[in-house]
Amino acid sequence: MFRKKDKPERIVPKTSRTKDNRPFFIPEIRTIEDKKNMSNTFMSPFGIENKHVVNVPNDRTGTGDIDKKYDIFRKEKRLTKEEAQRRYGSSYYEFTTIDNNVHKKAFSEEGLTADDLHHKKAPAVETSTEDIIAAHRTIESVPVDEFFEKAAVYSEKKTAKEPVDEVLKDLVENEDLTIINKAPIEEEKYDDIIFKEDEVITEEPEIGFSDDLVYEEYQPEKTVIKHERPIFPIESQNLKEYVLPPISLFKKNESISDVEPTWVKENIDVINETMVSFGIDGTVTNYTMGPTVTRYEVSLASGVPTKKITSISDNIQMSLSAYSIRIEAPIPGKNTVGIEVPNRVRESVYFGDVVDNPKFLKSKDPLLLAIGLDIDALPVYTSIESMPHGLVAGSTQSGKSVAIASIIVSLIARNKPDEVKLMLIDPKKVDLQQFADLPHLVTPIIDETQVANEALKWMVREMESRYDILKRFKAVNVVDYYTRRIDLPNFIKMPRIVVIIEEASDLLLSGGPEIEESILKLTQKSRAVGIHVLLATQRPSADIIKGSIKANIPTRFAFRVPSSTDSSVVLDMTGAEKLLGKGDMLFSENGMARRLQGAYLSPEEIENITEFIKEQREPEYMFTHEALVVLSATGENMDQIDELFKDVATYVVEEGKCSLNKITQVFGIGFNRATQIVNSLEKFGIVSENVGTKPRTVLVEYNGLSKIFEGLDN
Repeated sequence: MFRKKDKPERIVPKTSRTKDNRPFFIPEIRTIEDKKNMSNTFMSPFGIENKHVVNVPNDRTGTGDIDKKYDIFRKEKRLTKEEAQRRYGSSYYEFTTIDNNVHKKAFSEEGLTADDLHHKKAPAVETSTEDIIAAHRTIESVPVDEFFEKAAVYSEKKTAKEPVDEVLKDLVENEDLTIINKAPIEEEKYDDIIFKEDEVITEEPEIGFSDDLVYEEYQPEKTVIKHERPIFPIESQNLKEYVLPPISLFKKNESISDVEPTWVKENIDVINETMVSFGIDGTVTNYTMGPTVTRYEVSLASGVPTKKITSISDNIQMSLSAYSIRIEAPIPGKNTVGIEVPNRVRESVYFGDVVDNPKFLKSKDPLLLAIGLDIDALPVYTSIESMPHGLVAGSTQSGKSVAIASIIVSLIARNKPDEVKLMLIDPKKVDLQQFADLPHLVTPIIDETQVANEALKWMVREMESRYDILKRFKAVNVVDYYTRRIDLPNFIKMPRIVVIIEEASDLLLSGGPEIEESILKLTQKSRAVGIHVLLATQRPSADIIKGSIKANIPTRFAFRVPSSTDSSVVLDMTGAEKLLGKGDMLFSENGMARRLQGAYLSPEEIENITEFIKEQREPEYMFTHEALVVLSATGENMDQIDELFKDVATYVVEEGKCSLNKITQVFGIGFNRATQIVNSLEKFGIVSENVGTKPRTVLVEYNGLSKIFEGLDN
């Protein structure tokens, strides 16, 4: 039906695969010194006249760019076609010609002479293929030893240093060209030689071995499992001369009286009379007076339920004219009911009173904390090692911030900077700033949500790295790691890390699920590797401090809270709503709560101890905020940053405002690209978020911008 159209006959050029009557030839690259005679011997690759056969590729009549095919033979410094034609008479001056006589002579015993290498033009002689084969057969055989001797002599001649070409020398003097070797030297590989690190070779080395090489026996590579080092090997500072702060920096209470006040007996009589009036068979048998409250112990007759005492707690409070009372029915470990009544005269508990005790000073536990005094006026200590994580909650003026300060001072007063590290996160930006620039800090105090998020992710990675180290040395925890490795010469310290988050509720609300996930991972797994978390908050709401986080935090510091609901969130029981504030607290360990008066630490004392430490050592941060911001903005793909990012950021900071229209006009880019760059500026914290039609605000100055660029470059 349909006849296929005949294709035109294809003209196949004569190549090495087609029949060619031309005599056999060997391509050879011309040496540099022979450029003078090239104009007389070069043959155009596009013609096939009865002249010398040139060493051009056989497929020269095929498709493709002829210049690119010859570029592989060019030197580093190339001349243009016009310049090569003007100087040497040919555009392709690198190539030499070989006629049949030269080809035949190369395979003879006589070999090529200097005149042959300089390509003195010889008359064209037609030689058939049979003559070439016959010439090959006439070559006499040479003994093996003689052959290798001649080969060695020939090799020495080839490697001998040749004089510099006068033509190229003139070019270098006049046109600032670079003299290059006449023949490319093939790069030799020395598998059994290891070069020195950081060695800079300024001159081209000669072939052979030099004194700058280090010779070692070759050994097969071994499979080595690499483990990350602990992040904190602080060896740059000599901590042997480090002096711990003295106890004399802290104040003590000198007005402690052992005289029993008269109001204690009055309160006992009131409690007894109130129970009689409600028909409860019980009497006060003992009391214990603490610095803040006094606990009266009531013994009930047989068969009297404890609920009768708790049901009349409001009546007892009214009879005593007390601010608030708390009934503990029964007292753990005793057969009595405790009624805690505030003292009419409240005694101050200073931090120096608690730490000036052999139990605290001589303890080998690096994470021992001085908390305060209990109802028996005895100092109370606890270890973060056994917590292993804590929750501190309390309303304003309840003593929560002072308790956080006493925890930090307890750690830095007994440990060197290479023994305990601190990561302080303070979204309120004022509570923890008095501890800035301490050498114990992992990073400067964090007060931004974005930086806090990345810092917690960093801490999770550090936790995983430490687990790999413990696995390598078959240690179950940090204590076991120190026991196994501390006496070895290559021992590297693995300091404890305490992460303290002030106002955790605000951070969890603004940070979202990422921060919650990081905190959850740390509280679940970080105990064995010496990483501990302390959360502090003013709003212990159940929707913020979720049960999944609380389940991994068995230790609670409960100060006064507004309601019993908040007390249940913190302690899983009521009672914190009846506290007096100003350090009055319920300290719960493993579900057992006891009442304490937290130690008071004045701002002057904090300043004294921090200045004492800062004078000895400067901080050595393991990472900066700018590095975390860069990590947050770029992730693992640095190619996402536009090449105009730095220029646009500098322009925005100079102008003091960020306008998409201005950026597109000044830098000549499209609207979409400008939008992506501005979004990157927002990720790096250079400009604010886009709020409706309002213009973006520039958030940094030149100093902050330079720090961001440094983090980006690193």
